[in-house]
Amino acid sequence: MRSWPLLVLAAPAAAELWSGWVGIAQKTGFGLVSPLPGVWPSLHLNPAITLAVGVEAYAAYALRAWLDRDRSVSARTRRFAKWSAICSFALGMAGQVAYHLMAQTGMERAPWAVTTIVSCLPVLVLGMGTVMAHMLRADVEAVGMTARCAVVI
Repeated sequence: MRSWPLLVLAAPAAAELWSGWVGIAQKTGFGLVSPLPGVWPSLHLNPAITLAVGVEAYAAYALRAWLDRDRSVSARTRRFAKWSAICSFALGMAGQVAYHLMAQTGMERAPWAVTTIVSCLPVLVLGMGTVMAHMLRADVEAVGMTARCAVVI
């Protein structure tokens, strides 16, 4: 079975997700920043894109770990991946809904609760991604240790 159809499915979804995440990021205060003000004052970055990349990429990463047929992925890791993928997709959907509702009503700024949640997303994504990577690595190492022990016996 080929996986190229996923690219066809992902392209329109990515375009819509991108606009929604960038839009909600702007409504919650993400905007141009000068990361090196004393060193390179003309450099400006817009971190609004980080939400689209981080949240959706983590959701796909967790989904892949959950559905992977590799026997080296433990039940514990698969369970974590399942629930974090589901929660990530739910957060992604909630973010899209929030943005589109705010856009339809002409809101220029997001309510404080939306701003709080959106501001926490990059930290949550980093934490969950780190946990997932450690769990997957530990599973691979455990399988390697089991295989080495079987050879010795």
